[in-house]
Amino acid sequence: MKFNWRLILLHLLFWALYIVIWGIRDMAYAPTFLDTVDGNVIGSLVFAFGVYFNMYILIPQLLLKNKKVTYAFAILGLVLIIAYLAAQLFAVYYTNVHAGTSEFFASFAGVAATAGDFMVVYGLATCLYFINEWYVKERKLRELETQNLKAELDLLKGQINPHFLFNALNNVHVLIRKDPEEAQTTLEKFSDLLSHQIYEVNKEKVSLNGEVDNLSNFIELQKMRFEDHALINWQVKGDLNGQRIAPMLFLNFVENAFKYGGATDGQPVSIDILLKASDNLIAFSCVNSVNDDQQGDGKLGVGIANVRRRLEILYPGKHKLEIENRTGTYSVNLELNLDEN
Repeated sequence: MKFNWRLILLHLLFWALYIVIWGIRDMAYAPTFLDTVDGNVIGSLVFAFGVYFNMYILIPQLLLKNKKVTYAFAILGLVLIIAYLAAQLFAVYYTNVHAGTSEFFASFAGVAATAGDFMVVYGLATCLYFINEWYVKERKLRELETQNLKAELDLLKGQINPHFLFNALNNVHVLIRKDPEEAQTTLEKFSDLLSHQIYEVNKEKVSLNGEVDNLSNFIELQKMRFEDHALINWQVKGDLNGQRIAPMLFLNFVENAFKYGGATDGQPVSIDILLKASDNLIAFSCVNSVNDDQQGDGKLGVGIANVRRRLEILYPGKHKLEIENRTGTYSVNLELNLDEN
């Protein structure tokens, strides 16, 4: 059996403080503080029985089971029993110490005074009990929330990864048939993408430079796929050095831009992507053309719901995501505050 020594020490401290505080109070009736110690040690032992009987039996079995009336009568009975028992012990103890004090505790007034003292200790101990229970419950809830969020983030990342890998592999497959040399370049970029996917995506934070390089590789792969049918304007502005960000926040938007960018019936893909960094603020925008067949298509938002949820978890109150699906264009604007304070 493993003992919670910290909790035991806290309980011992509580009763030590009881002895000291009641001893200081009783010095009005005793020559020195030491003359009060024995009597208060006896009182603490009796009161402790009542306190722990309440904490470990009455509260769990009655109060927490919504038997409030029964609990009230049980506490009344406990107070009377503890007060009478403690008063009789005080009366016996003070027989050879101070006859007047012994007679007082043997009387009704002595029992009532002892009941009052116990009520104070009972009230304080009960308050501390519920404060501790609240603290333990809150700590467990925070731990559970952290575990749930981590599990949810892992799931969301897992939902993103297969979609991304499928698109990249499809690009390689197309280019191998068209141009082996170009396919070799594609495979090198694909290797970098896989490296990022395997070693970076499961980290809580990665360098912003790394994320931008990953996006650049992906965009280059897509340019090779679409050849002259892609009108891509990809810009990065500001100082990226030292900035760290949650991985894979931008890729889904870029993937959707290429996937639903209107490259059908000879229509070119028109995509403008801009990432600006200023201190701890990141502004990302992605605007792509949309052909008439895909306008309003529900598939246009594939993966975006996952990114939105990740932003809510990772950057609560520190992001602004605006998505507009207008005639002919689909735009995403994301503002991020990377300040961890």
